[in-house]
Amino acid sequence: MDKRYNPLSPREALQARRELAEQFAADPAIPIPAVIKKIRGALRLTIAEYAKLCGVSARTLQDIEREASSPTLLTAEKLLRPVGMVVGAVVGKGREG
Repeated sequence: MDKRYNPLSPREALQARRELAEQFAADPAIPIPAVIKKIRGALRLTIAEYAKLCGVSARTLQDIEREASSPTLLTAEKLLRPVGMVVGAVVGKGREG
């Protein structure tokens, strides 16, 4: 845990995850880099901490957050799994004709 922050209690972590889920449901078109940054910020984790939790390198996570590289589907799944999220697609309604 980053020493600048007090760790979240289990209740606070659950509440943070619920709020994130609501935000992402309200705007499903948020790009993956922004989603990851919001998750890390809400859970008060550094890049190194979140990367270790997800099983990816800190450099990979840093590059994704800076939008210097795009994550593969497998990497995106690894980055979302710790908060109980999955990669999905937004499907718009077709025109009725």
